[in-house]
This record gives sequence, C-alpha cells and structure tokens, in this order.
Amino acid sequence: MKVSRVMWKALAMVLVTAAFAVIGMTPRSVQGAVRTKYALGNYEAKKIKLIKNKNYFVSRPRVYATSATYRSEGTFQTKPDVYHTVRGKRATLKTSLYLPVTVHHSGDWADPQSVVITPNGKTAYIAYLKSSGGTRGWIVKYDLNKIHRLLGGQTSNMDLLRRASNAYSKGRATSQQRKLLAGVHEGPTFDIGHCQSLAYNPKNKQLWFTKTTGKAGQYGDAVKVSLKTLKPTNTVAYRLVNKHGVRIAVNSNLTFDSQGRAYFSSYSGKHAVRIYQGTMSTKGVHFNLLMQSLANRPGQTHQAIAYNPHNDRLYLVSDDSLSSVPVKKLLKRRVKPKDVQASVFASHREFEGLSFAKNGQGYLAMNRGAELLKLSF
Repeated sequence: MKVSRVMWKALAMVLVTAAFAVIGMTPRSVQGAVRTKYALGNYEAKKIKLIKNKNYFVSRPRVYATSATYRSEGTFQTKPDVYHTVRGKRATLKTSLYLPVTVHHSGDWADPQSVVITPNGKTAYIAYLKSSGGTRGWIVKYDLNKIHRLLGGQTSNMDLLRRASNAYSKGRATSQQRKLLAGVHEGPTFDIGHCQSLAYNPKNKQLWFTKTTGKAGQYGDAVKVSLKTLKPTNTVAYRLVNKHGVRIAVNSNLTFDSQGRAYFSSYSGKHAVRIYQGTMSTKGVHFNLLMQSLANRPGQTHQAIAYNPHNDRLYLVSDDSLSSVPVKKLLKRRVKPKDVQASVFASHREFEGLSFAKNGQGYLAMNRGAELLKLSF
C-alpha cells in the first residue's frame, strides 16, 4: 500500500491529514550496477604509529538499563533525563526530544539505530529497525524546529509527541496532534541492514549508509538515500580489500567531514582502534587507513563515529563512553596522547548514534525509551 506524502491515509478507522509521510513499501528503483573490487588502499602495517592514550575502556553492561524517567513515568515522560560524566572530560547529556515509541502498533518505533543532524541543526534523520536482530527498517525525518516550536519549550509538554503518535496508532489523533505529527515524515520499509551507519555529507547534501555481513573480505553495500522520499536511490557494492591481500569487514559506521571526506573506525586487537578516510559516491567507494591508531578504544561495543565541524574532531562512540581525536593532527600523524579526549558516563544505557550540527551542538540517540539527547561539553 502506498500513501501520499501530502496526506494521511487511515490504516485503521479514520482519515488523518498531513502527518507521517508513509511513502510506500520496498523501493524498486534503486540503481546498483557499480562495484568496487578493491576499496581499501595499500599500506605497510609496520608504519602505523600507535597513540598510547589513557585507557577509559567501558565494558558493555550485562543488561542495558532503561531510562529512570521511563521507569517512573511510563511512556509519556515529562521530565528530561540528565547524565553527567563520571570520568574524563566533563560533559552532560540532557533530553532534547522524547521520540515516538508507538506509531502504527505498540512499540514499533522503539528501536532507533543511528541519527543524523543537518548542519543547521533544524532536521534529524533517524534510522529504525523493525525488530532487533532483523535487517528490515526505515528512515524518519524529524523537523526539529517545527516540533520544538509546537511543544513550546516546556518540559511539561515533553510527552506530547508520544501522546500524538500513540493517538494516531488508535485512529484518534486530534487536529492539534496532527499539526505536531506533520513534523514527522516516515520513509518506506526496506532492507536496511543494522543501519548504525546513517551519515550526511554536508558538501554535496547526500545521505548514505552502509550494509555489511561483518565478515572480512566480503562485499557490502554503500547505499545513497533520497532526502525527499527517504528511499534508497543508488547502491555501490564494495569490498574492503587491497591488492596486498589485506581484508577487513565492510564498515558498520560512517561519518563525513565538512569537505565531504568519509570516515569509519574499526577495532584492531583487544583494545586498539583504527580510523579510515576516503570517498563515497555513486561512482565508487575508496578508503585508506590513517597511519595513527589509538591504543585504547572507548569501550567494548562499537556503536558509531561522528565528526564535529565546530572543533574538527572525530568522536568514537561506545556505550557510556566517547573518545575524540583532532582530525588535522590525525591526518599529519601528529596526534599525541594528550590530544585524545575521553568522556565516560554511568547511564548503563545503549548509545545508538551521535551527530553534530555546524555550531558544535551534539545529539545522541538512545533507546529504552527512545530519545534524542543534547550533548554539551
């Protein structure tokens, strides 16, 4: 079933206007003839310089925690979650927006996987999985300006977006709730992989993500997504293999800097992490290893990588732990241990994705329950 982007089509009992732009089911017009056999540049492993940064490693919790306010208030939270660092560089996480949890049926939007904030900070793109462990999902565009304006900036109104989406799921959305939901645009469901890698290239204004088997040397996909329809438009198959025989798994995280250069990070050994830089376009994918690696990664679970254009730093994201390095020094192999910054929290929650606006404002996505938090240093 396809639904107009300009109007609502009732899925159950009522006709609702201009809210979630449900654009259809699996897209069929994806171009995918491009293939990059050797997407990894050659390098000499003995020339890699190890940065002996301080160890702030955080292990994955045995069981992820649920938000304290979600436990105390239930789905319709009116108090922001606030988390402060317990080690490293001081930082604070505070709820900016409680994301919808129920839209079509109970809990169907409970599992956000990654977040992208546009440079002006006015729009967020969030990738969702239909079920944990599955590969079907969709992308949602949030008009943050519109939503926050209608919420009025009061914490007592923080529950209104969830109440609106919940009412919509039951066919009971009011006119005021429909106005609020008009700031939420839902894309079609398709094979999205695990989609921890949703990323925005600010130079050419393109949205990309990658799909990987997680196995070294195997082909994965770089997928370009339409900002308008939220449908995949192009697919580039590629292997992270070089002509010297080095093979690694296709990246599960991705970010772009202000110049349009792509980056991903990959674990190496027990605690080290390596960073790769390259290009991603409809013509092909190419990456080179940056010849300085961190001796100590932020944590056990490899969640995301993000670029902050305000301070020109790359952030490596693990659960309850962030580490960052200055890009300019990294490209010149001049990063020293003191240049690596780390911030450790104690939320015991899953850090799903991080993205920065041009002014340096960071936004972190979490679930249990799903929310977008502002990151402040």
